[in-house]
Amino acid sequence: MKLGVVIVTFNRLKLLHECLEACLNQSYPFQEIFIVNNASTDGTAEYLKEINNPKVKVFTSQKNLGGSYGFYVGVKHYEKTKLDYVLLIDDDAILDKNYNQFIVKYMSDNLGISGYSGVVKTDGKIQFEHRRHLKNPNVFKETNSSIEEYHKKYFDYELSTFCGLFIPVKLIKKIKYPAKDFFIWFDDTEYSLRLLKYGKIRNINTAILNHKTTILLNKGHTWKSYYSLRNKIIILKKYFSKFQLIKYYFLLLVKSIMAKIIYFISQDVYYKLLSKMYIDAFYDGKNGKLGKNGKYTFNLKMEKRKKKI
Repeated sequence: MKLGVVIVTFNRLKLLHECLEACLNQSYPFQEIFIVNNASTDGTAEYLKEINNPKVKVFTSQKNLGGSYGFYVGVKHYEKTKLDYVLLIDDDAILDKNYNQFIVKYMSDNLGISGYSGVVKTDGKIQFEHRRHLKNPNVFKETNSSIEEYHKKYFDYELSTFCGLFIPVKLIKKIKYPAKDFFIWFDDTEYSLRLLKYGKIRNINTAILNHKTTILLNKGHTWKSYYSLRNKIIILKKYFSKFQLIKYYFLLLVKSIMAKIIYFISQDVYYKLLSKMYIDAFYDGKNGKLGKNGKYTFNLKMEKRKKKI
């Protein structure tokens, strides 16, 4: 099998270096490593210019258009190659040395299998939300993979993140590229739903990657949540019933009102911002207004709260 990888990076130079080294040192090598630099300002561009390896190719965006745009560019790049599979990861995914080798053993023309993945761990603990089930294809209700499934050699599931997902190049030609205008979040879910038309995804439990991210202990929303709320509307419109869409609209409006009531009682600005976020996500999703929203960037301070609305 001939393998390629897409690495999407933004302002995490130290992690990118570690991620790239892990890709270069695979026991079963990649034929090509394609890095999408999302307009980083931390020296990433300079670092990438210094790399002298014919396997490594770089695309640098002039603007930060989000992870979804990065994966769109990367997947599109591989459509016309002669490779067999392409791995999708962010710069904080550090592959174990044998990640490729363990998965390649299972790669074949298996009917009903549309992709392959490995186990995502953070601080040594499995992150179950990266491999999720959609038990009823007509109802958008996700459940995380279970610990029992990881005791097997592999298990099949429906919805994956782009954290360690191999997709076949032959399917790229059919389902095309991730939704570039989602900015962040739910682009991988939407792409999984396209893959699902051709089969489930198989998770190989001997293949491990270290996801170097922060585990959030308190429930609540940040500025990133806007994109999750908005992009879910697009998915409901495209793949599920009108009843589910209307139900979700109603839920957002109710949550906005509840957050506003709590704000009036507590005068906690978090809930004022949260109420506005629900409304913005509702209108933007309903009207198909996608891409980066200038109101919701890392500059918007929304602290975590234990109470989740």
